Amino acid sequence: MSFWSRARYPWNMPAIDNDVSQSTLLRIRVIRSHNSHCSCMRLNAPVLGYLILRLASPSAAQEFHPNIPKAWDDQMVAGLDLPLAQRDRSPRYLTAEEYYKLKVLPIYRSYPAYAKGQEPPGYLEALKQKEPEIIFDPSKLRAKEDWIAAGKLVFESEIRFFPAPEQPPAAEVGWPITKDGVLPGFVPGFRYYVRKKGVVEAGINSCAGCHTRLMPDGSFLEGAQGSENRPVSTAQVVQAREAAPDQMRRRLNSLWVNYGTPWVMTREEFGSYYTNEQYARGLAARHPGVLARQGTRFSYPPHIASLIGVQDRKYLDATGLVHNRSIADLMRYAIVNQGLDTLAHYGDFQPAASVGPFTGEEGTRYSDEQLYALALYITSLKPPANPNPVDDRSRRGQRIFREQGCGGCHTPPLYTSNKITTAQGFSVPKDLLQTEAILGVCVGTDPTLALATREAPGSTKSPLSAVSGTATPLVMPERRKPWKNGLILCV
Repeated sequence: MSFWSRARYPWNMPAIDNDVSQSTLLRIRVIRSHNSHCSCMRLNAPVLGYLILRLASPSAAQEFHPNIPKAWDDQMVAGLDLPLAQRDRSPRYLTAEEYYKLKVLPIYRSYPAYAKGQEPPGYLEALKQKEPEIIFDPSKLRAKEDWIAAGKLVFESEIRFFPAPEQPPAAEVGWPITKDGVLPGFVPGFRYYVRKKGVVEAGINSCAGCHTRLMPDGSFLEGAQGSENRPVSTAQVVQAREAAPDQMRRRLNSLWVNYGTPWVMTREEFGSYYTNEQYARGLAARHPGVLARQGTRFSYPPHIASLIGVQDRKYLDATGLVHNRSIADLMRYAIVNQGLDTLAHYGDFQPAASVGPFTGEEGTRYSDEQLYALALYITSLKPPANPNPVDDRSRRGQRIFREQGCGGCHTPPLYTSNKITTAQGFSVPKDLLQTEAILGVCVGTDPTLALATREAPGSTKSPLSAVSGTATPLVMPERRKPWKNGLILCV
């Protein structure tokens, strides 16, 4: 149907896109100015009225033309991290030229996985007949809301893939599932991908995998501190303790890529420390809310951060290692945490020459458009409503908070000073005193993460306990359980 037919018959209005383009409005203005008779205007009155209603509607999307920063810019990357406590071991990343030679990782359509026995008849065979479908296309993004929705796709998409496994029965899933048996898609292996016709895969290493929280009502909250690192079974602990020598060697190689710090512990010392027994003890001590991510320590896993309100934080990471100067730094932080840090050089040490356990597929990267959409989505996240009523008990807590001077470090309205504190035993170099926001106190928490890892600038971050612009607290971490050596992890 032509433009004129739609104008004459306004009940055909659904043929007009919801997003009213500037070119359409311009066309109407041109029609009006170039016709001395009113007949054409009468013909177009329904169109004009419809467009006015669409523009007046709160749901009418506006064109969005983002100025996407270059994510991996050599000069900006040089100032991304604080120097490590041992400065000659500060990371040296890929150059921009090297980085942009990597192939962009497509974002493919994914499909739900079901608990064993609850999938529709012939489901996997039907998936094998599907063509691969790339669902992130920046040329189709018009409004800011479109970019945010596309960022959610990036947030939820896995970046390493393996053959689709047999799924567990509902009673063994360990997570809430839908009444139809659909598994929670953020859990590694619980969603399917078709990247090649005839091949069904599952994946791992999405942002959502660590930053999705199981809420008390059984729902999931994206961006919050994740419920990852759940306790393992007794059988898994026994299996780790009884691992054969060749299996233990492979495990040690993986541990070294993730946690090796040769200026703190040599490769030989590392191998002697991580015996089968020590590894099994580490598995047995696992609990939700913490994760031994690459660059930290297997025996000292930091808490998983909430990403809600991240745009208000000046420093990122548990140790305050990374500056957060703009949305571009959040894009860079995603690059580093999806495996680029294991490819970096720490002095003469490079953890991995190719992929590591936390990385994406070898030779791939996110596009700048994907990273920008991802950052927009993360910064759009909002905290849940505070389930705790304002009553005499909460007001008493507020008085204690004020009287004890808690606001010195946890300053309202963010409930963080947005400063970094020094680790026990570390003297801040004079140049950092001039350039960084440093709170002149040492709270005495265990200094291992801040001094003896690849993410060790000699500092920790003043914790954030509320989001800017609201008195609604973030979802707080679980109470930390002591490790076997009596150490209690700090929030």
